[in-house]
This record gives sequence, C-alpha cells and structure tokens, in this order.
Amino acid sequence: MITYRDLEIQPFINASGTITTLGGSLMDPEVIDAMREASKSFIDLNLLNERAGEYLARRIGVPAAFISCGAASGMQLSAAACLTGTDSNRVNGLPHTEGWRNRFVISSVDPHTYIHQGIEVCGGTLVRVGTDEGATDEDYFGAIDDQTAAVVYFLGRQSREQLERVVAGAAERGVPVMVDAAAQLPPRSNLVEIVAAGVSLVTFSGGKGLGGPQNSGLVLGKAEYVEAVRMNASPRSAIGRGMKVGKEEILGLLTAVDRFLKGNDGEDVTTWEGRASSIVKAVEDLSGVKAYVLREGQSANPDFAPRAYIEIEEDRLSGVIQKMHEGSPSIAIRRAGNLLCLDPMTLKSGEEEVVGERLRVVLGDQ
Repeated sequence: MITYRDLEIQPFINASGTITTLGGSLMDPEVIDAMREASKSFIDLNLLNERAGEYLARRIGVPAAFISCGAASGMQLSAAACLTGTDSNRVNGLPHTEGWRNRFVISSVDPHTYIHQGIEVCGGTLVRVGTDEGATDEDYFGAIDDQTAAVVYFLGRQSREQLERVVAGAAERGVPVMVDAAAQLPPRSNLVEIVAAGVSLVTFSGGKGLGGPQNSGLVLGKAEYVEAVRMNASPRSAIGRGMKVGKEEILGLLTAVDRFLKGNDGEDVTTWEGRASSIVKAVEDLSGVKAYVLREGQSANPDFAPRAYIEIEEDRLSGVIQKMHEGSPSIAIRRAGNLLCLDPMTLKSGEEEVVGERLRVVLGDQ
C-alpha cells in the first residue's frame, strides 16, 4: 500500500474547515466499508444511478435526487438541465444553444469563477447582476427576459429570506432557480426546506458537511429537472460524461447521507462549541489577544457551526498562520477578514487541545 508519506506528503491537523484544497472532510469507517464493498462487484451503472436517486429521494423526503461528481459538477449539470430539459436532441446538441433560452442571471457575489465557467461550458450565457457585496431582488427580476434559462443563487453568501423572494418572482416569470448550497450542511433541514421553497435544483457537496467521498455531490429538486440532470450526466454520452461518479462513491455517499440523517444538529453544535471553546480558553488570557466563539453573524460557511475567532494586530496574522503550518504536527488555520478563524468541524476528538496549546505558544512568541 502506498501512503502519503511514501510521496513525501505530510498530513496535518485541519482547523481550517471543510475546504476542497485541504481534502474536504474525513469519512466515517462505515462509509469507507460501503465503498470497499461496492468495489468488489461489477454493476449496471445506469441502474445504480437510478436506484440510488430513488433511495435518496425517499430517505431525505424530496421529489428526486442525483449523485454528481462534486458540487461544482452538480451546478454545471444543473445548468445543462435548465438548457435542455428532457429533450434528448438538445442533450446531444450541447454546447450549441443558438436560438434557445440560454441566459443565466447570476449575481457577482460569489468569487468561485469555476461555477461561472461551468455554465458557459454548457453553452450558457451569463448575465451578471449586483456587486461583490450582493444583488437585490430588483437586480434579478430586471435581468430576466424571454431568453432566460435560469436564475443562479448562492446560498450562504446570500440569505435564505431573499432566496424565497427570488424563487417566487422567478416563478411568476416562468424561470427556474438553481441553488449552490455546497457548504450549507448542516443544518439537516436544508436538505428538505430549500427544495420545499420552490427551487428547481439545489446542489450540496458530498465531501463537506455530509462526510461522504470528496468527489461526490448531491443534487436535489423537482423530478423533471433532476431527470434532465441525469440525462446530461455520466455514464450517459453527454456533456457531463467526463464527470464520472464511480460505484464506490455512489454507495459511499448513500451511506454518508444515511448516517447524516441519523445524526442531530444540537449534538453537533454542542460538540463543535466545546472544541471551539477549548481553543479560546487556551489563549484568551494572552496580552494583545481577544478570543471568542461565534455561532451567528460569521462569514464562514456554514454559519450554522460555532467557530473560534482570534483578534490580534493585522500585521501578525500571516505570521501566526505560517508558524502553525510549519510546526509539528502541522496545523492548518485560516484568516477570515482581519481575524484568525479556527473551525472545529474538521477536528478529531482531542485535537482541539493540541491546537490550543500550539496557538498559545505561537501567539506568545509573536
């Protein structure tokens, strides 16, 4: 067996969160066992996709579900679905959309350009509205016309309350809404309530709060739109063919979702708050340091999770992050504006003590 160390890569303690470039989240042994079991057999992958979607729809309580190759893949396939519907000729015709409704009204609030690029790869034309700070309801509605294929909404950077207004206004104009909610789990209620709000498609990451394989995503929504996603996706010979989801990832995500739904938001928050508080307690008496736990009003996603925040002089931030990274064990923390942010969602039990002790030493040395 080849390990990270064989490749001279050093694992680290992740106090930065479920970030893609840091490996997402860690899978429970039950999820790994499901993937291992799935790897032992040949299977009809089209049938597996269909049955997995049916299982997830029943288990979650939504009209339809599909497993994508990550959340970004789910958003790209959602765009394809809004362009083609279930018309097989259109599915085969992408990315050539001349004469179609092919405009996507999208706010400038989200900096992830790969979402924008994925829509354009499918043949969509972007109509950007608003600013980096946000977009008003009027920005969205004023940009919708008879060539609009969908409205794109970034939940987390934009509010749930506005989403409901945007969905209602778009519905009056006969336009679907597709939602990027990649990091918006937990709370568990988001799995049902976002679809219930009337969106056509919503995408979650499988490898963040769900604790599934990192290269998996969950697309939920109205049955006809999810079927259009499936028609555009691997293993079909369509624009999404390159975004393959293997049998192992499908069974792994099914197990992860099942485990997630058996869990409890309150218990999660209690655990995370305890770990964040432990870190704060380790450094709160240091001179020039202000430390506290936030549960609401934070920019980090999901804002549902309590995190530890450290206020120090701005010119010290980069040095602290670097020293935490260079220590043994290496510890990843991040900057949130002018603060240090430590996320307990990705800490194993007991690692909060290691993080707190190291942070105290590094802050004391600065």
